[in-house]
Amino acid sequence: MLESTCSPRPNTRPTAISGEASPRRRAWRARVSSGAIVHEWVGNLCVDRLLAMVFLGLALSTCGGDDIVDDLARPDIAVVEQSVVRILGFGCGAPSVGTGFAVEPDLIVTSGHIVTGRDPETLAVVEPDGTEHSATLVGFDPDLDLAALRVAEELFVPVRLVDPIALDDAQPGATGVAVGVRSKSGEHYINEVDFEVDAPVNVNWDGVFRDTESRFAGVRVNAEIQRGDSGSPLFVNDTDVIGLIHSKNRSGLPRGYAVSATQVDSWLDSIDTDDEVTAERCA
Repeated sequence: MLESTCSPRPNTRPTAISGEASPRRRAWRARVSSGAIVHEWVGNLCVDRLLAMVFLGLALSTCGGDDIVDDLARPDIAVVEQSVVRILGFGCGAPSVGTGFAVEPDLIVTSGHIVTGRDPETLAVVEPDGTEHSATLVGFDPDLDLAALRVAEELFVPVRLVDPIALDDAQPGATGVAVGVRSKSGEHYINEVDFEVDAPVNVNWDGVFRDTESRFAGVRVNAEIQRGDSGSPLFVNDTDVIGLIHSKNRSGLPRGYAVSATQVDSWLDSIDTDDEVTAERCA
């Protein structure tokens, strides 16, 4: 993706939720808040995945999308790799190149430009160990550069989406790691990109199909972003994500842009992730 132009974000803090969440989204929030999710998964999750979910459930039951991160620490890759996948799909003369991450146990968010023009029959997500799962496109927004994919089973540990403005207010220049899944010679592996938060910004760009005047709430980071990093979550500890990588600086500067976690959360609450959608046009 080409570099986007940006303008400073206003000092007012945005609301994490906009509009009425879909029934499925509300049901997921209720499961986490009640703690029922832990009891449902005891027989299905390995110990480390279960412990991560217990911690996540406690965090989500007491915190909203607008809360400040209390603990900044380099994420443990053994933990966060249970939340990230490689996006697989074929179409428009090329395979998909990018990462996605879990926001529900069976719902993956990624960059919209990764899925455009891909044959729906070829869409899948691949775990870092190479395990592949068929996926259905259930959300796509060419202006926000976001897409959502649903898998058939509850397989992943969801991240917590955290307001980057709250983080910037509390920890200017906060650091973290963008975690992606790449493939080389048929082998999948975790890719880590260290980043420093430069500023929350409004990102102005021409949309996935380069034919609109679009804007989204974003995060500008100092980082060596490369092709293939799109969709990677910006982790600031083992569970908290402040954004999703959107583009790199095309002038060669070590800088990139992400869709903010607040924008992702708001978008998820505005769509019905039960229904399949299409993104047939090539970008």
